[in-house]
Amino acid sequence: MRGEVSHRIHLNLLFLLLHPLRMPDAGTISSFLEKKLSSLKRDGVSAVEAARWLVAENILSGETQPLKHLRTLLRAGKIKGAYQFPNKRWVIINRPRLPDGIQRVVPIKEAAVNLRVSEASLRNAVAEGTLKTLNFGSALLLFLEDDLKRYHSDHIERSFRLMFPEDKKQKKTEVNRLKRQLYYLRSDVRLIAERIEELIRLLE
Repeated sequence: MRGEVSHRIHLNLLFLLLHPLRMPDAGTISSFLEKKLSSLKRDGVSAVEAARWLVAENILSGETQPLKHLRTLLRAGKIKGAYQFPNKRWVIINRPRLPDGIQRVVPIKEAAVNLRVSEASLRNAVAEGTLKTLNFGSALLLFLEDDLKRYHSDHIERSFRLMFPEDKKQKKTEVNRLKRQLYYLRSDVRLIAERIEELIRLLE
């Protein structure tokens, strides 16, 4: 048994001598990923998918934990366009394709929490074309923070127009609705104040 284990160790050492570990070169990796993303017209890629690309091109060896090597370089800040989310997930952004002065990339779950909407509503907004998403592959739905702010602002404006229509008949209906709400909300000062503000805006 011991002889068999010793034999395996010797074989492993011989393999390492004949096939030395390929240490990842940050410049080569950055250059390859930038060209790959540009050729695919992608805005970015996850670290997991990037590692698969690098192994396929023999830039990293599949025998030596390529994802671990890539994450080491990402943490060291040696890969261009590297970005880490609060949940520790890494992505590589193709900056030449994105606008200058990019502030932040936001995943769908965080966007839904920040905007206080469901993920489904954001996906619907993307499908309808009212909200842009970055192309990071089908498994990763990401947004630019500026696009989210713009979408949120437009959403509020649309809701406001629905609440306060230009049509006089509809406007009168809204005023009467608010008056009825005021009657039933007499005990809640805060809600009454909010409804009064709405009435003032409607009657201006």
